[in-house]
Amino acid sequence: MKLLATSFICLASSVNAFVATYPGRPGTQVEVSVNCPAVAEGEREIVDGDNGPILVTKVAGSYYAVDATCPHLGLPMKKGKISNEGGTPTLTCNFHNSCFDLSTGKCTKWVTGALGFQSGLISGIMNKVGSEQKDITSYYVSEMGDGSLTVSSEAPVT
Repeated sequence: MKLLATSFICLASSVNAFVATYPGRPGTQVEVSVNCPAVAEGEREIVDGDNGPILVTKVAGSYYAVDATCPHLGLPMKKGKISNEGGTPTLTCNFHNSCFDLSTGKCTKWVTGALGFQSGLISGIMNKVGSEQKDITSYYVSEMGDGSLTVSSEAPVT
């Protein structure tokens, strides 16, 4: 498969492959075996992105893609809780409970405990280490006519 070097990631169900090309690195492409129907409601797929892993998920019928690394300590959020809290699609870091809006990447809660438990004591200690509160990158996701998904750092041209 030959692709032009653009800033998109394409999840192609017809070829059961995830193909990515990145801006600033012409000709670079990554292929990961993924089947588009596997991204079911509340499920996730992790794919390699330009700046690390990207989590692709579906919440309340819409697809979302965000960086899969928590900015607090750089730990993976691959197994973080995916929910729809108050109508906001949310990813919760499975280590220190930071929450991120899947549609914007905005941090809505920062280090509130550990491993799913809320604890002011743990929060106080963990806030003294690692990064200050930061958002994560969110990506545009488009459904293509062939059943594939396109994940991009740039808004789709309509």
